[in-house]
Amino acid sequence: MRKTTFTSTYFILFSFIMIGLISSCRPDPKDDIVVGQSKEEFDDADQIMIGDAISEIINESSNEFNVLAEADYQEVYMHLNTLMDQVANTVYVQKRDDFDWKVSILKNDDEINAFILPGGHMYIYSGLLKFLEGEHELVGMMAHEMAYVDSDNLMNQLKNEFGSKNLSKVISGDPESHAIISDIADAMGQMVFSETAVEEADQFCTDIICGFEWDGEGLLSLVKRGGSDPIKTIKWLESRPVTNDRIDNLTNIIYNRVETCGTTDLTYYQRYLDNVIGKLPQ
Repeated sequence: MRKTTFTSTYFILFSFIMIGLISSCRPDPKDDIVVGQSKEEFDDADQIMIGDAISEIINESSNEFNVLAEADYQEVYMHLNTLMDQVANTVYVQKRDDFDWKVSILKNDDEINAFILPGGHMYIYSGLLKFLEGEHELVGMMAHEMAYVDSDNLMNQLKNEFGSKNLSKVISGDPESHAIISDIADAMGQMVFSETAVEEADQFCTDIICGFEWDGEGLLSLVKRGGSDPIKTIKWLESRPVTNDRIDNLTNIIYNRVETCGTTDLTYYQRYLDNVIGKLPQ
């Protein structure tokens, strides 16, 4: 009888000890968020995730960014995204099938600017669309921007300005990520690229556009006009500086090609007026 009582007591004591150990090992609910380790390299999936997070912030900040609703401007969106698809689906774009290349319009006629996010989402201000003088300048600008995403230049710039640790927090869903993403969203329109990166983007643009019928001088025309305008501040060119060397280099890229580079800009000028300028809010 005594042996049975001792055994029962031992069993009960052992059970309490085990329950205590299990309880002490149970994570606090506040610690359920898993924070990833800092990474130095960001693959395509990471870049898409970062771009989507920035895009979500931009769409939330309607007062600051004022994104035109696609449902209200279906025709202009369809035209812009058709052009984007044409430019993206070329052999020069390595990530043509990996990213979701698309365009959104930001309503601000005073802001002559555009930027692209990791993953291929491009934002163009209405001010830049109204400054452009035809489809040849539009697709030239598009192709130039796409170069930063298709290469490592945009991600390298983001790592330089915000650090790999902060970008890793965005991917992992760290509690601090919302503030980080907001800062990145605010900075995208002022992202300054190196002279080498700009030259690579100019070459990339020309290689693409010269395969179509658009005037191959579209980007050159935009750079020349924007760089010499004494009245308007072309913000898009402030972060992609216009120098005599850049103009000379871009001119040589275009005119040193063996094949003819596109047709006259008048070919698609009226179409741009009808399908873009005529469809934007005045």
